[in-house]
Amino acid sequence: MRFTELLNEAVTAEVYHSTSVYLAAKILQDGFFRLSNSIGNKTEQQYAPKGYPYFFSTSRSKVGDYHRFTGSSACMFVLDGNWLNQHYKAKAIDYWDGAWRDPNTGRTSESEDRVFSRTPTISIECVKQVHVLLKEKTEYRSAQVRGILIQCKKLGLPVYLYTDESSWRLQNINRAVQPSAVLNILRGQYPKGYSGEPYQSIEPWLELIMKNKKTDLSPKGEKLRYNLVYYGYRNQQDDNHIANDFSNSRKPDSGGYDMANKVTEYMRKNKIPDLLTLKNILAKKWHDMSEAEYASK
Repeated sequence: MRFTELLNEAVTAEVYHSTSVYLAAKILQDGFFRLSNSIGNKTEQQYAPKGYPYFFSTSRSKVGDYHRFTGSSACMFVLDGNWLNQHYKAKAIDYWDGAWRDPNTGRTSESEDRVFSRTPTISIECVKQVHVLLKEKTEYRSAQVRGILIQCKKLGLPVYLYTDESSWRLQNINRAVQPSAVLNILRGQYPKGYSGEPYQSIEPWLELIMKNKKTDLSPKGEKLRYNLVYYGYRNQQDDNHIANDFSNSRKPDSGGYDMANKVTEYMRKNKIPDLLTLKNILAKKWHDMSEAEYASK
């Protein structure tokens, strides 16, 4: 697929960001949006200005393709585009290269207003309104919506609750419902969080950056170290899957997201231009340490 050129250098005066109620509750509690990381994804990197590895996707249309499909719940943030333009670099992108012009795709006319940042977060100071959809009582989601309503009240943010998707999508505040009128669907146990440990493919790479002894490495870190010393060091053009690992960890709800951002910050501070260079630096580091260890015996 061919991607079009950037369209202009700013977002529109009002833009929209749609997300799950789970992430919306977390955003409001934390006080900031977590941004996606373009490192490791060539398609995303072609849009990013130099030195701006993080991006935030917004839409110019509240009824556009980026939030075309919802489940039983969803949340839409209405954002101040002028505030974003004053604090960040921003560009409009026709990501789908005019695919909406073909009626067979089922897509509508939609382009993304993308905000670029040097850091992985953007303050919720840009939020003007919050629109929440909850069609029915759902385990966890009902409690998360309650959390959104409570936090918005604490922050003084206008928040609107809907039980039908059409009114939510159009942000028809005349069809919004009062929480007291739908207590039957708002009740539910608040989630305690995920108790397992999601697979984090970035963790071994971070280990090889931060640690300097084989004995300090986890089994996954040692496996990666071995592969770099005996294969990656010899093949300077093979990235040993680091780009794929980063691509899988680039979004805020991905396992390894925070670790990927730590690696990105390390690259920025040490002026490492890309992931292949990082991989070769780590391969040399651990190869040289292995050679020194062998020579000392």
